[in-house]
Amino acid sequence: MTRPWMMREMADEFARLLGMAPAGVDGGTLTFAQGEMQSTLAIWKDRHDRSVFGWMVVTYDTALRDRMQSFGGLSVRIDHPTPSGEANPTNIPPGACYPWPAKGTPLGGQATAAVTEYGRPSVHFVRDRHDLGLLLLADTHVHRDSVWFCAPATNEPARLAQAILLARHRGDHELERAAVAKLRRRGEEPVAPRPDYLLRHAVADWAKQYSKATGIDLSDLAALKRKRPRCPEASGG
Repeated sequence: MTRPWMMREMADEFARLLGMAPAGVDGGTLTFAQGEMQSTLAIWKDRHDRSVFGWMVVTYDTALRDRMQSFGGLSVRIDHPTPSGEANPTNIPPGACYPWPAKGTPLGGQATAAVTEYGRPSVHFVRDRHDLGLLLLADTHVHRDSVWFCAPATNEPARLAQAILLARHRGDHELERAAVAKLRRRGEEPVAPRPDYLLRHAVADWAKQYSKATGIDLSDLAALKRKRPRCPEASGG
């Protein structure tokens, strides 16, 4: 059993290694505020092997986080290599891989090295809300400073709808134009495993849910389910 104070001690050690003062600490989760963005570094014990632990960073858009909470927030997950140095982006969160330290002892060498090398680049991976939108639009995984954002094809339609949602919320015409251009370019592609279910259909389904949750008008995206849809026009020309 992991006691709360043990997780807090671990979180304090992470903060020391990062050289960053978190805005808040809740158990094994450290929160870092960065303007309109917020990053959380979460530490957890493996469910099957309680002698090891893992950690990862998720960065959220704070303005839409509450309204998008049921969808996991408007966020991206940042991953880092395993102790072996393997960098294998995957939609599945990386498994725990560091030995849990004994009471009163510091983190092991591998964990210390990983937090020192990958912690700050992970927390600062997303530059601002516009950059978050561009990451959501990514066709492939995005690597920066030895860490990466995993952009799997399985959630591409949801990410595309989220990028347009974000663009409209912040009035980011450049981001919206990029999102609409991708929709026009890729909209007729089938979404596995159904050949008759197109990317635009999936975007429409997600947009309907996001609009209901946030109150932001995405009705033109929802209309993409029609047989003869009209592609949305990006605002701002």
